[in-house]
Amino acid sequence: MSRFGSEGEDIIGKWSEDKLALLAKYLKAYSVIMNDQKKSWLREYYYIDAFAGSVRPRAKEDEQRYIDGSPLRALQTEPKFDAYFFIDVSSRRIERIEMLREDFPHSRIEIYEGNCNNVLRDNIIPQIPYASKKRAFVFLDPYGLQVDWETIQDLANTKTCDIFINFSVMGVTRLLPKDQPPQSEALEQISKVMGSTDWINQIYQPPAQVQLSLFENPEPTLSRETIRAEWLASLYTEHLSSLFPHVSKAVLMKNSTNSALYALCLASHNQTAVKITNDIFNRYEHLSQIS
Repeated sequence: MSRFGSEGEDIIGKWSEDKLALLAKYLKAYSVIMNDQKKSWLREYYYIDAFAGSVRPRAKEDEQRYIDGSPLRALQTEPKFDAYFFIDVSSRRIERIEMLREDFPHSRIEIYEGNCNNVLRDNIIPQIPYASKKRAFVFLDPYGLQVDWETIQDLANTKTCDIFINFSVMGVTRLLPKDQPPQSEALEQISKVMGSTDWINQIYQPPAQVQLSLFENPEPTLSRETIRAEWLASLYTEHLSSLFPHVSKAVLMKNSTNSALYALCLASHNQTAVKITNDIFNRYEHLSQIS
C-alpha cells in the first residue's frame, strides 16, 4: 500500500519505478503497432488505467525526486492513443488526474472515480466490443486484491483488450495461515481474485509417508511451509491462460528486503504482444522471471 508525502502524493519504492519503466517500454511498442493498424482496419485504440494513482509520485529513497506515474507515461507515449480512461477510488488522486486535462488539452481524457470493477464492466467494456474495430490496453495495478476474476473474464471476453496486470502474490500469501487452512471468508476473497481455490487443498494436506529404499528418492511435497511467490505467480498465469490464448512470463516485483510483493505479466489475444513483453522483461536482468 502506498504512503503519502506532505503534499498528498504517493511515495513509491524502487520496484514501482521498475514497473513503470516496463510499462512505458511496452506502451511505446504497442502504440507503434496499433497506429500502423489504423492504416487498414483499426478505428481507435485506447489506454485504460484502472488504478491511475499519483500523477507524479515521489521516490522512497529520495523524496525530493519525482517520478512520472502511469497516467503521465501513457499521455507522453508517441504515437498518441485515441483516448485515455483513468479510474481511481481516491478523490485525492482523482483531483490530481483532473489537472492533466490542462497539460494535455488535445488528448481525449475520461476520468472515473469509483471501484474499477464496476467502472470497467458498466462504463468502459461496453464501448469496446469486438465488432467496434477498437482495441484497448488495460493496466491493472491494484493496491492489493482489488481486481475481481470476473472482471478479468469480462475483459478477456471482449477479445479487444491486452491486460498488463500486477498480481499481488503478497496479498494472497497473507490469506494463507501457516497452521491451518484458511477460513471461509479468506477462501471467498481468494476465489474472487483468482477464480478458484481448488489448489489450496494441495498445500494443506499432511505430508505423505514415503518409504524409501536404497534406490528411491522422496517426491517433493507442496505445503504451506514451502509455498513460494514463484509458485503462486505461475499458478496465476496458468489461470490467465484459460482466458487468454497468450500470456507472458511473469516478473516478480520485490521490495528492498527482497520480499516478493507482486507478479507482473501481460495477457493478450495476440502472440506478438507476448513476445514483445518477454523481450522487454529479458532486458531487466535484475528482475526475477518466471516461465
